[in-house]
Amino acid sequence: MRSFGSLSLGSRLKRLSDRLVQDVIRLYQSQGIELNPTFFPLFNMLHQQGAMTVTEAAEKLGVTHPAISKIARKMQQEEWLSKTADPDDERRQLLALSPKSEQLLEQITPVWSAIQGQLDTLISCQQYPLLDSLAEFENLLQQRGFYTPVVEQLARRNEGQDIVIQGWDAELRDDFRRLNLAWLNRYFDGHLLERDREALNNPEGYYLAQGGYIWFARHQADNQVVGCVALARHDNERYEISKMGVDDSWQTIGVGRRLLMTALDKARELGASEVFLESSSKLERALQLYRNLGFRDILHPEGQSYYDRADIYMTLTLRA
Repeated sequence: MRSFGSLSLGSRLKRLSDRLVQDVIRLYQSQGIELNPTFFPLFNMLHQQGAMTVTEAAEKLGVTHPAISKIARKMQQEEWLSKTADPDDERRQLLALSPKSEQLLEQITPVWSAIQGQLDTLISCQQYPLLDSLAEFENLLQQRGFYTPVVEQLARRNEGQDIVIQGWDAELRDDFRRLNLAWLNRYFDGHLLERDREALNNPEGYYLAQGGYIWFARHQADNQVVGCVALARHDNERYEISKMGVDDSWQTIGVGRRLLMTALDKARELGASEVFLESSSKLERALQLYRNLGFRDILHPEGQSYYDRADIYMTLTLRA
């Protein structure tokens, strides 16, 4: 089909769509969820934006009025939504999620998050224009799968409860280096500057001896170290979040957040007024975490970073 070029785009997208829908059906069934995946656009929009008419839903989703009416009838028959008269105009009927749907949201939201995480992981690996990217995406889907990784991620979410955060242990020095070299190799071809070498080869001298701290995230069941973070002291008022890394297979379940919160709690305990960090626009997941916790982007106080990979400078004010 690839030899047909752009003429095969619709067919290939349909084939890809069918594959994903079937995996989502299996995922839902594995989690005891009965929702038809084709209901997702209308279901999620009503969840996010509240009750609306068929016409409004059709316009927002960019589909026809009859298409929304057909889906709405099926969802109503399965008791996922209800129709009520618009209090401002009784001639209009409003679509709204039913109590059954509201109960489902708590169960289905983590599944959506896991699905989105796996899709984003696959998409982030792509490097080529659209048609080549479709071929690459199909190959990645075939090689890495979709159903199994998401099921594993959902199972790992429960395992995340067995993660403990612990302070520095000299026996974990190699883990500190390993976890940080992993993201340096993945995003920056393993390029190390002198400060990187000092921090990774002698973390006791670079961080601890200067009044800083290092923490590790460890899975209790197998004693595996899956994440780390350092808090570097610059003076009594300012500390830096440094060298945070989480094993790829343990991302998206909150390990990084727990490590970061541990470092921030310590900075507050020490009476720091500000915590800052330097990062890269390539590290989208980490940047989202930082911003969610209140860090804001500002211009670098020295004009530019010592690290050529760092194009983002962020600060978090702890006290005035």
